[in-house]
Amino acid sequence: MLTITIILAILVCIGIGYWLNINIGLLAISAAYLIATVMMGVSVKELITYWPINLFFIIFAVTFFFGFVIANGTMEKIARNTVYLSRGMPSLIPFALYGLVILISAIGPGHYAVFVFLSPLVMSVASRTGMSRLLGAIIVVSGGMATTFTSISLGGRVTQGILENAGYDAVTAADYTHALFVDSFLFQTLVFLIAYVLLKGYRTQSLETERPEPFDRHQRRTLWLVLFIVSLIIVPSTLSALLPAGNMLAPVARLVDPTFISIIGVVLALILRIGDEKAAMAKVPWSIIILLCGMGMLISVAVKAGTVGALSQWLAENVSAGAVPYATGVAASLMSFFSSTLGVVMPTLFPIVPNLATESALSHTVLLSTIVLCSSLTGFSPFSSGGALALAGVQEEAEREKLFYRLLLVPLCGVAGVLVLVFLGLIG
Repeated sequence: MLTITIILAILVCIGIGYWLNINIGLLAISAAYLIATVMMGVSVKELITYWPINLFFIIFAVTFFFGFVIANGTMEKIARNTVYLSRGMPSLIPFALYGLVILISAIGPGHYAVFVFLSPLVMSVASRTGMSRLLGAIIVVSGGMATTFTSISLGGRVTQGILENAGYDAVTAADYTHALFVDSFLFQTLVFLIAYVLLKGYRTQSLETERPEPFDRHQRRTLWLVLFIVSLIIVPSTLSALLPAGNMLAPVARLVDPTFISIIGVVLALILRIGDEKAAMAKVPWSIIILLCGMGMLISVAVKAGTVGALSQWLAENVSAGAVPYATGVAASLMSFFSSTLGVVMPTLFPIVPNLATESALSHTVLLSTIVLCSSLTGFSPFSSGGALALAGVQEEAEREKLFYRLLLVPLCGVAGVLVLVFLGLIG
């Protein structure tokens, strides 16, 4: 009853917010307060701790740092130069952006760093070229997830560890991690190609007919600062992955956090005087922060209520052999809506895969890939880090509102696509 109430509350908040043009986050905070205190006996003091400080800090730090890049014109000039250089083949701009995203995700930091640092650039280029903002979001999220399971990427290393904890030996875990990488790359690239056609990415236009003005002194400093900050994220993790286990860079790589590195970037931007603090602060999307963190508070109430555990237990006890892959996929996507794919869904569902595979006579890779693909598609949701940062990268308020509701539909279509491929025997 409590789980159903929470799911209905989420749907009602979204519906009322849309029809009455009220910030959904405010409605979610109200619903979280009523459900937690009245139905669950949670104290107000504890409820306040449900505010997702991690998500708040991520969006605040990243958008504040890139606020300097945007406010002093550097981001616009990067986008204009990118568009100008591709003026002969503007229809290939989405492919160039997708290639950049999958490369950065594959070489070490994984999808999280891509969401953080490439969302502003991709969405800025989309604005300059008339490219669909939804296609821009798909480039960021699908591209980030396509190669996050490589052996040297953060996602791949974490996944192999989860598989070993689930009972697989090191060799088998490595093989399954590679299989997840292949399936994820193929599926996410398929999503990008379908989106490119449906959203008319081939109509992307190069609006720059004259060479943009050179970067001025402050903008050149900004470029060097952005390169330095991004390097702090990418280089330690990449070198640590390539060097033997126990290398001296491993502790450094574990300490690197994109959020705090962004704050360091803000401090350096102020010291170097590359922009105005108030102008950069004005670029922080406070309405989006309220929306996402408000919903995050309601989702934390769902986790406290045992929604994730209930889904996992129901799946293990009530699913017939023939329906196992489909129920697993749906459960993974629902759980991912409430929690992290790497942090909760995979550690929760991977341990039950061996028994499910044995009882249903399915291969382990089918179930593992279904879990990963269905849960990763929730990354498009505006309530997740990927969708949220793509949303925050849109500067136009009207486009941002339109993109918010479109991002709610992508996971539904994507999960349906995964289940169709499972039915056709093309997954695993």
